[in-house]
Amino acid sequence: MSYYVHNLSPIAFHLFGMPFAWYWLVYFCGYFWVLYSLKLIKQESHQISAVDFQNYLFIGFFSMLLGGKFFYILFYNLSYYVEEPSRIFKIWEGGMSFHGAIIGSCAWTFIYAKIKKISFWKLTDLVVTSVPLVLLFGRLANFINGELAGRISTLPWAVVFPRYADGLARHPSQIYEAMLEGAVLFMIMWRGRKFLSEAGRQSVRFLFFYGLFRFICEFFRAPDIQIGYIAGLTIGQFYCLAMMLIAFVIFTRSRT
Repeated sequence: MSYYVHNLSPIAFHLFGMPFAWYWLVYFCGYFWVLYSLKLIKQESHQISAVDFQNYLFIGFFSMLLGGKFFYILFYNLSYYVEEPSRIFKIWEGGMSFHGAIIGSCAWTFIYAKIKKISFWKLTDLVVTSVPLVLLFGRLANFINGELAGRISTLPWAVVFPRYADGLARHPSQIYEAMLEGAVLFMIMWRGRKFLSEAGRQSVRFLFFYGLFRFICEFFRAPDIQIGYIAGLTIGQFYCLAMMLIAFVIFTRSRT
């Protein structure tokens, strides 16, 4: 069977001789989408001023990047970056952990909420309501980069990714994730705007459904070769189980 051979460039365009990766385009547009989404959500449902949210989001953006990058370095591929530290700054090569991005974002949210005396949950509820759309395009950027490919497959829509030396067709798991973690999750979260008056409810919904959808997609995604499987599951699936457990604990405690 003839399969599509991935040949897309990770560079969207060059600006003043510098490569501008698809990743940067996603981050840039994602930042302004989350900011704009505040205007689409009725003011009385969140009680946070546009100025406070903009200030929070600006540093939160970099906190997310730092958390995602350093979590990946520490827990996924430390030796790779120790060997050549300059790789840390080559963002077009990938190497980000969404679980780490969540930790980085939550750390900054906690600090900002304390400084401004704003509800931690009110802030996170606003972000998670719109962020799945950013995840959708982030996963498409993963596909364009030819990274995070799936397990070997013989399905008609399987893709050959040249970065894998075996030359075998694989599940386009990035597309699966874009659909579940991005499109489907966005519909769930956006329709849940009515819950914004209940602090924390949207955040719990996000933690649970993202964890669930990512857990499912990991069955089609190839594990990190430097880690492999642990008890038949990927390291990402264990993080997802932790997310769902945290969501369950928060939900049950809020009902008691």
